[in-house]
Amino acid sequence: MPAAVRTDKRTRGDLRCLVLTPRKNVFDEFIESATLTTLDGELEVFARFEPTISPLAVGVMLVRGNDGSTVSLAIHGGYMDMNGKTLVILADSAEIGDGIDVERARRALARAKALLAGVASDKAAKADLDRARLALLRALTRLRVAGETAD
Repeated sequence: MPAAVRTDKRTRGDLRCLVLTPRKNVFDEFIESATLTTLDGELEVFARFEPTISPLAVGVMLVRGNDGSTVSLAIHGGYMDMNGKTLVILADSAEIGDGIDVERARRALARAKALLAGVASDKAAKADLDRARLALLRALTRLRVAGETAD
């Protein structure tokens, strides 16, 4: 009996990319490559990339599709697991650019800036300062992925 023949041959773009959060599956496509922000810096991943597990920073993930299209996602921490043919992003939260509520992100940015200004003047605890900086970074990332500026 002859062996089964795979009919969906892929010479490029045979990297499956999954972006998962505790609440939902955000993205599941075969792609050409993905650029991520790890704690060590920016990393571009292709099919057959060496197995890698890395913590992710808050940042933009840029996905290049098989057809040359690009999708931007706001990734808010988590981990990446690259195992040769599958890239799994386990994110604390993740949003695709066109799904971002820009007005909500702007309000979060304003709150974070006000909190940072208040923390700086009160010399509050380091934890408050870290929370405010993270909130600011998340809001800026959302706006960047949504194609907006932080006025």
